[in-house]
Amino acid sequence: MEKPIRSVGKYVSIIDRYAQMYIARHFHKYGIGAGQLGFLVLLYQRDGVSQDHLANQLRMDKATVARAVTKLEEAGLVRREEGQEDRRVKLVYLTEQARQILPEVRATMYKWTDILTEGFTEQEKDVLFQLLQRVAGNAVQYMNDIEKEG
Repeated sequence: MEKPIRSVGKYVSIIDRYAQMYIARHFHKYGIGAGQLGFLVLLYQRDGVSQDHLANQLRMDKATVARAVTKLEEAGLVRREEGQEDRRVKLVYLTEQARQILPEVRATMYKWTDILTEGFTEQEKDVLFQLLQRVAGNAVQYMNDIEKEG
């Protein structure tokens, strides 16, 4: 009897789909979708970065970043300014409106983590996060290696 195929990607994909639905439900009123939340989270950590920086941090192409930033701008959550040293560079800043919803963003994301780790001990949660970090690191390393190979 053949061993069944086990796919980490299958479970990551399921979690991602449900996370997108959760985010859409909680942040629709602000004009934030799952595609924009990651940008906001990065900007909460470090405001006033270039679109290129956002693209590198989230491993996305520049066009995707530009569309997401435009949506956040239209929702009144970010503003873009020319860089002082290089006017071609667009720096992205949070607006006051975005700062005001930070507590709700933080609480909602913590709640999602609590939902996903329901019934886990603290030790199991620690192990889960360590393993997920390793899995993500492996994915990044593999893709970086492929890019280097050309």
